[in-house]
Order: sequence, then C-alpha cells, then structure tokens
Amino acid sequence: MSRDRLTLGWGRRTAGAAFAASTVGIVLHQTTRIFTADYRVWPLLLAAAAATIVALLMSSAPAAGRVLALAVMSIAGAAAAIFAADGTFPDDLIRAPLRGISDVVGTVWPSPPLAAGAGAIALIGCLCAGAAVDLAVRRNPGTALLPSLALIGLVAMLSAPGGPPPAWSVAAYVVAALGVLGSRTFAYRSTVTSLFAAVVVVTALSIPVVLAGQLEAERYDPRLEIVPPVEPRSGISPLARLDEWRSLTPARQLFATTLPTPARWRLVGLTRYDGRTWLPAADYRRAGSVLAQPDPALATTTIGVEIGELDAAWLPTFDRTLSVSQTTLIDGGRSGLLAATEPVAGTTYELQLQPLSVNPAQLAAARITAADSPFIDGFELSPQLRELATSITVGARTDLQRAEMIASYLRDEFVLDIDSPPGHSIAVLELFVDRSRRGRDEQFVATYGLLAAAVGLPVRIAVGFESVAAPGGAGTIALSDRAIAWPEVEFESFGWMPFDPVPSQVNDGSPALGDGAIAPTEDPTEQRPPTTAVTSTQTTLPDTSDNDTAVADPTDRVPNAAVGVVVVAAGLVIGATAYVTFIVWLKARKRRRRRVAADPRDRAVGAFISSIEVLIDLGGSAPRAATNAELVARGAATVGESASILVPVADIATEAVYAPEPPATGRADEAWVSAELFETETNDRIGRYRRLRAKASTRSLRRGWR
Repeated sequence: MSRDRLTLGWGRRTAGAAFAASTVGIVLHQTTRIFTADYRVWPLLLAAAAATIVALLMSSAPAAGRVLALAVMSIAGAAAAIFAADGTFPDDLIRAPLRGISDVVGTVWPSPPLAAGAGAIALIGCLCAGAAVDLAVRRNPGTALLPSLALIGLVAMLSAPGGPPPAWSVAAYVVAALGVLGSRTFAYRSTVTSLFAAVVVVTALSIPVVLAGQLEAERYDPRLEIVPPVEPRSGISPLARLDEWRSLTPARQLFATTLPTPARWRLVGLTRYDGRTWLPAADYRRAGSVLAQPDPALATTTIGVEIGELDAAWLPTFDRTLSVSQTTLIDGGRSGLLAATEPVAGTTYELQLQPLSVNPAQLAAARITAADSPFIDGFELSPQLRELATSITVGARTDLQRAEMIASYLRDEFVLDIDSPPGHSIAVLELFVDRSRRGRDEQFVATYGLLAAAVGLPVRIAVGFESVAAPGGAGTIALSDRAIAWPEVEFESFGWMPFDPVPSQVNDGSPALGDGAIAPTEDPTEQRPPTTAVTSTQTTLPDTSDNDTAVADPTDRVPNAAVGVVVVAAGLVIGATAYVTFIVWLKARKRRRRRVAADPRDRAVGAFISSIEVLIDLGGSAPRAATNAELVARGAATVGESASILVPVADIATEAVYAPEPPATGRADEAWVSAELFETETNDRIGRYRRLRAKASTRSLRRGWR
C-alpha cells in the first residue's frame, strides 16, 4: 500500500466503506424480486452488514487474512439464509455454492426460496459486500461500485417478472454511488473517476425512464438453457384414462377432501397436442409451498385431501390454489401439481384456496391472454378445420363469445354416444367432425381444444373428477365413475375459465347433421405416447441434460436461448473492446499532448511522467513523496536494467522544475529520446501478455496526472 493511502483518516475510510456497502445492500434488498413473498430478506441483509464490518476491521491486515475473513463471513451468511429457509445442515450449505443458482433457475418464477438457492444468493451477497468495502478502503473508490454493478446484473437476470427496479431503489443507489465516488481523500483529481461518476449517474437515472420499455419487453431467460426436471413414465394420456376410471366396478374412492360441498377437482391440464393425443405440459419445475399471492379482497380457506386409489402422479387441486403443504412441481401455466414423490394411498396434504366468483358481465368484457399454440412435433390443423373454426365464430364481438360459440356448436350439432370407439387422434377427430358427428365426451373436449386453438384462444384440456358428499356428511369424496374432462380458456385477471361442449345427455337418435360412419375402432395413427410425470425426488436438474428420454417442448426455445447467449457474448466482447480502445486512446492522447507542449519545461517533465506511468501500468509503485531518482530506483525492481535509461530523463525533469531557466529545446527532446528508448527496451524484456495488460491498465490514469 502506498504512503498516501496509509495516511487516510479512519473517519473517511469508514465513510467510504459505508457508502460502498450501501450500494450492495440496496441491490440485495431487490433480491425479493427473485423469490416469492415468503422469502425472508433480513438474514441476508444482516449477514452482508456483518461481512462489511469485518472487511473494514481487517482492511489493514495482509491479503491472506482479509480473504480468509471474508470467506468465513460469507459462509456464515449463507448458513443464516439457509436456516431462515428451513434448510438442512450441512447438505444445503454444501449444495449452495455448487447448485444454488441452478436451484433458482430450475424453478418456476418467481422462485420459491429453496434453502440452497437462498444460501447461494447470500454467499454472493456477502462476498460482494466485503469486496466493495475492501476496494473502497484500499483502492480507487470508483472500483468499489463494481461488485454492486455485477450484482445488479445477476438480480436482473433472475428477477421475475422482469422490468426496472423501483424508483426509490434507483434513487438510493445513485446517492450511495455518489457517496462512494465523493469519498476520495486525495488532493489530486482524476478525469477517469469524474467520467465514471457521470456515467453511473446517467445510467442509473435512465433505467426507470429511458429503458423502462426495453426492460419490460421479452428478455433472455436463463431457464431456457435447462431441460426441466421431468421424467417420463409409461402410461396413456390422462384424457384417455377416463374410460379406465369409469369402468372400475364397483366404483373406487380415488381421494377424499374436507371440502363440505361437492365441487369439480382438476387433476391435470393438458396443454399440448401432437396429432395423436393431448399431453401434459413439458415445463414442470420445482415449486415451494407458496404457489400464488393472495388477493386481500377474497376469502381464504384451507382444505385437507387424502389420496385413495387414484394411481396418478398429480395431486388434485383447484385453479385458485395459493399454497400446498407438499413439495411439488408445477408447469408454467400452473395446470397441475406434480408431486415430487408419486403419491400413494394414504398420502395427505393441505391446499390453501381462494375461490373466485366471476360475474358473467365482467368476463364478457375481459380479454384473453397471449396464446401459445398447443400444436407440437410439426402438427398443423387441416385447412378444413381452420375454416370450420372461423365460420363458427363469425359475428363474435368478444373473446367470451368466441369461446361460447364453439361450445354451443358442439353441443347443438353433435350427438353424445357412449358406445363410440375411444380415442382423440386427428384421424378420429376429423371423422367425428366431418362424418359421424357422434362420439364420446373425450372427442367433444378434444375437438373443442383444436377449434379454439385454430381461432387463437389460449386453451387447455382439464381432466379431473366431480366430488360427491361423503357418507355421513364428513366432507366430500371423488369416485372413479365421476371422472370428467372439460376445456378451459384463459382470460386476463380471471385465469382459466371452464366451458362445456358436451351435450347434457346421451342421445341415441340419429345425428343432427349427416349420418356417415362413426370413427373406426382401430385407428392406425392412434399410438398412445407416455404420460409426463415425475417419480424422482430430485429437486434440481440431472447432471446431464442430453438424456434421450427427457421430455422437452420441441419449440424454438433452444434457438432463442442460443441467440440470447450469442447476443450477450457479443455484447460483452464489444463492451470489453470499446473499454480497452478508450483506455489506449486516452493514454496516447495524454502522451501526445506532453510530447508537443510548447514550453520545453512541460515537455521535459512530460517525458519523465510518461515513463513513470509505464512503470505504474506494469505494476510498479510511485509514491508522490518520492524524488525522481527514487522513482527510477523503484523502477529497477519492476523492469530491471532498462530502468537505468531513465536516469538522464529524471535529471532533465528535475532541472526543468528547479532551475531558474527552462531547459533548452534540445534538452527536452533528449529527454523524449531517452524515454522512447526506455519503452523500446522494456517491451523487449517483458512478455506479450504483460505488455497487453499494461496497455489496458488504468492504474496510471487513476493517479490524475495531466
């Protein structure tokens, strides 16, 4: 440490450290944007404060001691966050640095505060806080902002939803950043530091104003790089299991609930269609106990559920489920709760619900959400089905009318026939629509999904059960013969709304339109694919993501993710190149100004200063209290014998400062000749890597010499 830094007052050192720690603390408070509402941020802030104090107290210790103290405090901070998240020791503590960020990325957004993920954020936060304090006390204060700037990028990438931070956070960060830059205690000023301060202020103020639209837009999602932790298991689509459940004799009790009134329970939502069957979602991710935030205007109720002979990987649930007592996985559309461990008879759990009563008038004015096509594996609807869907909805003025018109068309123009062959492949459904016009409820709801998707409605097929009152009046039960399926369409502010395209009763008469043959019993295209389910207790992704059996949504996600990586990498390369180019240009500009100065005294002194700056950028020290001869002697420890070339340059510079008359023009030029010879000899002695690193170094610029 140079002498001028050792003379800093303790008060100024503490102030600079406090401001540097404040920049990190403000950003750490924004980690609440990463996790759900049950995340407790206070252990992280307390741990970061402790790391700050330790870093300040250890600022005069050797480097090894400072690093050890910071590591110990960071590990302690991670342990505190894990304890607050009800984690286990030492498993989650070991997992935090290894897989903690992967836990955050591999969950639904906003992420549940899983112990390892919360511990990883705490570990990074404490490291940033300690590093910021150390940089503020021992180095140029401007560099003390780098840890918080890096942390801002991490929080922005992991936050859900995206967008700018709150205005108060931006304002507080600007104040703290100016405090860091204002803690400079030296008599000289640095143009680079002043420029850096201006850039920080302008950039911070532009976030909520200029960049708001860009930050709200679609952004790079690191989760797209990771295959969701879903394992397939053999079986048929839940929609095709309706007949299996209904055929059980006598009817089996699939599950029991404490809900006092009968209700429709959803087992799973089917969000994808590949031409053969409707499939569950492929993006199930780990979820914590909290699934949604409560609405203060709605009443909350808690219901207990006990699994009977259900034999399914999903847990029966409702749309407005706020929390679940079991560890589950949930897909992006929240269409079903997939148990981390497949439930067996006797499994119990609790659901916290917030039922929503929708006024038809309100729903009539609602708009649908943005729709992603459910069609996968290259499947496309035939032009005939698309034209039919369009003709059905002609004249509709609202999204609700379009959804209802499709349901009415199927109820009024088709016949429910329980003796029709099962199946909902595209071949079966086209025969159902074009010729037979009679079929099972399976075909009605599957066809509704195709027609709704054809006109741009966000649709899914729900499979579930209608419960009945339990014997003795103790709650309700779901029996196997009450298995049902229905389509749902998603509306803004209201969520998924059910529609009923199935006629109210079986009609054994002739079809309403047409009397063609019914769908064949054996359909060559009907090949039942596996049902997506999880049977593993793993809470994060497997070590390898190229498992041939992994279920992945075959959309253009991977290309989009690859594009995002390329864009980010290109941005980093361009930014680094621009930074290095600016540093090299600034050094060359200062050197050229000294070289062509009109006053021989300025040229002579400039030659010596430029040579000393070369030594500084190579890692040498140049205390301001040292004489020119002492600086040359110090340079010998950095570059060896070539430093002796600077002896005449030092003499000429000393003469120019203290002699009553300025040196002759020839003497100033002689100083520059020796300075250039010194640089040539030095470049020949040092390696290419060291030479390039010196060119990009800002150590000499930070000294503030003109």
